[in-house]
Amino acid sequence: MGPAATHKIANTMSASRIVRVVVCLFVLFGFAFSIQCYSGSQLQVIECPSLSCIKQTLGFDTVRYCDGTGVSSICQTYRIFDACQNIPNLGYICCCSDQLCNSSSQLGFGLVGVLLLARFLL
Repeated sequence: MGPAATHKIANTMSASRIVRVVVCLFVLFGFAFSIQCYSGSQLQVIECPSLSCIKQTLGFDTVRYCDGTGVSSICQTYRIFDACQNIPNLGYICCCSDQLCNSSSQLGFGLVGVLLLARFLL
């Protein structure tokens, strides 16, 4: 095998690696700038403009939804970050910032899942 063939193989390998890195970056930035939350009684998955999901329980009713943004953010207003707190007249509020973290009792896969995905792609 001559130098030209060796150079072509090296370029192909590096191009393949670059593609994997770019895909990984898109995935990571997707996780960083958007979040999916459960919403409604049927636990529909929705894209949220905010970076927090909420699970709110008042009496026997539990609802799940995206947090608001800016001044309409419950999580920011009451300073609840990846935790739960009992708020008078609102009930028990849980705010979380991982993908689909406002399910029944889990807090999402968070950074571990992203790192496993990155390891797989690289």
